Amino acid sequence: MGARRDERFDSDLRIKLDRGDGRMRNVSASGIYFLTDVNLKPGESLKFTLEFSGLQIGVVSARCEARVVRVDPHGRMKGIGATFESIEFHRVGAHTN
Repeated sequence: MGARRDERFDSDLRIKLDRGDGRMRNVSASGIYFLTDVNLKPGESLKFTLEFSGLQIGVVSARCEARVVRVDPHGRMKGIGATFESIEFHRVGAHTN
């Protein structure tokens, strides 16, 4: 496998798919890798939401659209590699002191 296009960052964040849930394992500027029990196929389009909490500005939600590029068996789960097609960030709640 060649060099990655973008640096990847490990994570263990819950993602909310339109058809179920998953756990993000890593993310980069161009894509995401996550585990799920949802049946997805390469080439399939998907939508999901990530929530970032513990930020100084409060909770931020990212609504993402991506295209599946690979599906790996991972025990009872599937490892999904997908490239981002769009990301929209929204502030969910303001941080209060």
